[in-house]
Amino acid sequence: LQLYFDFSGYSDMALGTARMFGIRFPLNFHSPYKAVSVVDFWRRWHMTLSRFLRDYLYIPLGGNRKGPARRYVNLFLTMLLGGLWHGAGFTFIVWGALHGLYLCINHAWFGFRKKMSIPALPKPLAIGLTFVAVIIGWVFFRAHDFGTATRMLAAMFGFNGFDGWPPDAVVVVKGKRALVPIITGLLVVWALPNTQEFLRRYRPALDIEEATGTRTGPHRWWQWRPTWVWLLFTLAILYAVGRDFDQLSEFIYFQF
Repeated sequence: LQLYFDFSGYSDMALGTARMFGIRFPLNFHSPYKAVSVVDFWRRWHMTLSRFLRDYLYIPLGGNRKGPARRYVNLFLTMLLGGLWHGAGFTFIVWGALHGLYLCINHAWFGFRKKMSIPALPKPLAIGLTFVAVIIGWVFFRAHDFGTATRMLAAMFGFNGFDGWPPDAVVVVKGKRALVPIITGLLVVWALPNTQEFLRRYRPALDIEEATGTRTGPHRWWQWRPTWVWLLFTLAILYAVGRDFDQLSEFIYFQF
């Protein structure tokens, strides 16, 4: 969630700052944790990088024009280089390779499912599986080294056993100060529209309709408009943000 909201806010600030100067940027972030597959995830997360990797790496390598085997090799190499783009550390390489493997498996499954006429997974299950796969990748992305990442994964999946909550973990995991924000964050990620959907009628991004697959259409009750209700809601958000001004930290994605 930390990385999700970090990059979401970073992307929204870039869009908003550009609009202040009369410039409309392409959409870069569109609820990636609502993705039903890893393929769908990369259509929603860092969308400008995804297009760059596709147009300047995947297609020049041959894309899908030279058969399935070559297609999978090209996918894997593209994501491996995408990992290197984030940094030369071994953990970034593993993260890129892992997503390359995910995409190969995903495309192979799509082809097999179509050939065998297998119905698609229920949407909640597909979202859950994709979320778990992406979270495993984030462990390598955020860890300082490979050993730390493997230890974190072992702990996450209970390979080290589970003896209950240690006393010093109460505030971090079980305390309300940690638990409530985590639950709230997950509800925001999975249940609420994103900022692009809230402001869709104002076309916040250059390719909002193409990227989201939606048209402007009729106004919905949850879309932003200049009313007293939305003013109060905006002030409430500003108040919540202002309470944490003493805990400012640099954007994680700033280094990329």
